[in-house]
Amino acid sequence: MHNSLVQDRADLSRRKPSSLRPGVTLADVARAAGVDQSTVSRVLRNDHGARTTEATRSRIHDEASRLGYVANAAARSLAMRRTSTLGILIPSSLNLVIVDVIRGAQDAARELGYVLMVADASELGRASDAVRSLVLEGRVDGLLIASGTITDEVTDDLLDGFGNCVILNRRIGGRAPSVIEDDDLGMFIATRELIEHGHETIACLAGPIDIDTSRRRVAGYRRAMKAAGLKVGKGSVVHRPFDEAGGFSGTTELLSGPNRPSAIASASLAAAIGGLAAARGMNVGVPDELSFTAFHDAPIANYLSPPLTTVAMPLGQLGRQAVLMLHRRLTGVSGPTHVTVQDPAPRLIRRESVARLAKPRLGEPKSAAVLGHPKLLRPTTPEATPAI
Repeated sequence: MHNSLVQDRADLSRRKPSSLRPGVTLADVARAAGVDQSTVSRVLRNDHGARTTEATRSRIHDEASRLGYVANAAARSLAMRRTSTLGILIPSSLNLVIVDVIRGAQDAARELGYVLMVADASELGRASDAVRSLVLEGRVDGLLIASGTITDEVTDDLLDGFGNCVILNRRIGGRAPSVIEDDDLGMFIATRELIEHGHETIACLAGPIDIDTSRRRVAGYRRAMKAAGLKVGKGSVVHRPFDEAGGFSGTTELLSGPNRPSAIASASLAAAIGGLAAARGMNVGVPDELSFTAFHDAPIANYLSPPLTTVAMPLGQLGRQAVLMLHRRLTGVSGPTHVTVQDPAPRLIRRESVARLAKPRLGEPKSAAVLGHPKLLRPTTPEATPAI
């Protein structure tokens, strides 16, 4: 048995990948694997149309690894008239949640043999000019657009002249394929958390009114309020940009109005951060006088004062599914053109920004407990709970 173990280890040692050797060719791998060169080429570039068995694919990959084969990207690009590069246009590299989208897209791109190039629309001038630059200069085979400033006209032009683009987390008019998250459900969960803590005058810190992402999130807020038999008061929904400045401005308006809410459900994490700053500047304590929840999660939510209750969305899957859809378009494989990512489901992460609203004393009008500075109970220990 000892001799057998030694032999097994020797066999494994011989199969370890050697150092990368650019001089190794497809023909070398084909000879070692006992197949023709075209089969090796198709397998190594993840061409799912290649009619090979799993055993053959495995053998080709093993031999390529053993020989240290490195694909000649320049030669392949010339032969196929492709760059094997995908682009993703993001609104800003400072965006708090875009990193998870990029990570999911990058993982999927790598698995399919692409390089992912990230373009920051805020650094490239107008988003439409950035898109045309990436496409017309032939830098990418396909483009993922995660910028909210792209118009229907630009995407229609792209489809007519280029064809290989997918819109992330936005569904606009025209014919552009898209992948979105379940904005309605995520915002429903963020609002329901406040309702379950006894709040009734709940405001919605919404995004721009002309973006469908914002409209879906407001719909989720309204759905939660309606399900609880609560009315959405006049001025309870304020539309601002999704960023920190928008949240600061919107929260200031809500807290300065005649019907100050006891809680705010924010349609973005960045806006909630701005909202917390606005409350602090107005000497409104969170959560003692104002509870807060936010759509989207990021590590920074743990380090805010107080730590912010959020709804984590499947951003990695959003990026991944967008790349898979784009790959299908590039390879001519049929599939859905509009996808809503629902797995994993949105997940509520309880921290310390929500307090339970105290019930009014006997004989006190119900509204007295929610106007002005209500007396609230401190939240329980932070915990993460799955959404239902």
